[in-house]
Amino acid sequence: MCGFIGIVRAARDSISVSDQAFQRMRDTMIARGPDAAGVLRRDNVLFGHRRLSIIDVENGSQPLLSRCGRYALIYNGELYNDGELRRELGDVPWRTECDTETILEVLSRSWADGLTVLRGMFGLAFYDFQEQRMLLARDPMGIKPVYFAQVGPEIVVGSHLPALLAHPNISLNPDWPTVSSYLTTLRTTLGNRTMFEGVQCLRPGEFLEVDCRSAPQMSTASYWSEPMPASWDAEEAVAAVRDAVIDSVRSHLRSDVSRCSLLSGGLDSSIIATLAGSESGFAEDLMRTWCAGAPDGSGDHDFHHAAIVAQHIGTKHSEVPIGETEFLQHWSHLVSEVGLPISTPNETAIYAVCRDLKQHATVALSGEGADELFAGYGGPLLAGIDGIQRRMAPHEDISPEWTRYLAELANLYGTDDLGDDVQNYLMCTSWAGLNVKPHLLNTEVSEASGHDALLAEELYAQFASGPDDPRERLLRVHRRINLTGLLRRLDTASMLASVEGRTPFADVRIAELAMSLPFDLKLRVPRHEDGGYLSANRAKERGLETKVVLRHAFRRELPKTIVERPKASFPLPFQTWLPKAVETLRSGPIQQVVRQDALDFLSSDPEAHWQMAWPVMNLSRWLSRWWG
Repeated sequence: MCGFIGIVRAARDSISVSDQAFQRMRDTMIARGPDAAGVLRRDNVLFGHRRLSIIDVENGSQPLLSRCGRYALIYNGELYNDGELRRELGDVPWRTECDTETILEVLSRSWADGLTVLRGMFGLAFYDFQEQRMLLARDPMGIKPVYFAQVGPEIVVGSHLPALLAHPNISLNPDWPTVSSYLTTLRTTLGNRTMFEGVQCLRPGEFLEVDCRSAPQMSTASYWSEPMPASWDAEEAVAAVRDAVIDSVRSHLRSDVSRCSLLSGGLDSSIIATLAGSESGFAEDLMRTWCAGAPDGSGDHDFHHAAIVAQHIGTKHSEVPIGETEFLQHWSHLVSEVGLPISTPNETAIYAVCRDLKQHATVALSGEGADELFAGYGGPLLAGIDGIQRRMAPHEDISPEWTRYLAELANLYGTDDLGDDVQNYLMCTSWAGLNVKPHLLNTEVSEASGHDALLAEELYAQFASGPDDPRERLLRVHRRINLTGLLRRLDTASMLASVEGRTPFADVRIAELAMSLPFDLKLRVPRHEDGGYLSANRAKERGLETKVVLRHAFRRELPKTIVERPKASFPLPFQTWLPKAVETLRSGPIQQVVRQDALDFLSSDPEAHWQMAWPVMNLSRWLSRWWG
């Protein structure tokens, strides 16, 4: 696990950035790579790297040149099918046991086509000095971030946003459409856009080619596509999911340094910790578990459930309490060091627990991915399904069951008109809804944001692609948007503590299997006695079952209370701590962005208005650090 930064420009031109300035850019990533550093300056290419040593600790330094000197690679991530690929590549005189060299060999033979055989998490930049072209790529799930920007005649690329922002000539102006989108979605990207004007990101499963034979020309394309659902026998599906998850955990355990598991006591982390412990023989010194939470047991009581699992599987377990003081300190530190506002309060807990476990381990397995792939978010999905079912209502001769269902919708939502896919999605998931934006943002900022037209355009494009079943399309939109944000959260918070976070569920093979399963094997929604639909709240009362196939696959390994535990979103009572940060709203650049009456309203009682105060407070801290 590492961090990389690179600059390229037209062939025969020299990079404008001095060695000293480039070293400053590279060394913003010391937390990502505290163990080693390297630089390659050659003609029109300047590559830099910081290394966190995981595999072949003594070797594997980057940038890595091919034996013939034609190719150069900088790479951040882990390759989980390294052994398979080396066997397929045949008789290669390997210099290291590092997966970096495997990727170099694959890409030197196949260029972008080689990306399709890589199973792992990665961001990479690969340069061909003979053809004068660069390949920039990101893994299919988006576990590792990849950023790029054109700065004058140069293209700057990297895995750590502050490294790009340290370029002497880059602009630090906010990208207002993405800023406005963040207030609604808590996502720090909008398509390929980031919160900094002119700085872009690759989408998951996307690559960028840069032709450097003359003035650099950039083009992007996808190398991975989602599979369509297929027919499955339920028992065969359970067995396939079980085998795939076991295989993924086993692959994700490869390491030459100490490992551990993050354990919240939810279904997903409990499965990972149990399998990881089994593979390690449940030896305390080989696989420990960690949990973060509120010290008084408030929030969702993760400490209680995690302790049950830890005792059940016999791991040495540690708890990391996060109180108000730690929360506020970590929140400020993350915004300052990561270059972005944080999205969910849990980022502070991930950072705190990784700082604690770093004393004992460098690799931490986590449960991200299961909810988005196997339908774990019952509330948002049911609300979306309500919208889908509402649009199916007959226009004439409405039956008693339809009349009842429409009345349930009106009682739950205040109306039985739930809009189209995008309108319904925003109604169910927004923090600062589009309807409040005119009352929240200053006129100039609202106009500069385009009144969220790009957000709507992106969401309509997301809902337009996918399988015929609109419920599966809805689930995939949640995966593309929500999972990418959660994986960014894990990456930035863990790497700031020099810990490699690994996500066995967010594995391309598991993703492809999960997406091949029919929707009803993932989310089981009960019906009314009259045979008709139930509204979201009624369905939850009547026995909604989320992650059906996953629960059945591992029900024998886990305590019944864990298998049946509902999804818990926030382990910290952060709402009650917001008043201590209210000064964030009373001064600084936020005054130029948000209307004064809105700031006064939020400042008066941020705990009561936490759903809007949280993104606005984060935006204020980000603007003060990076724009003010």
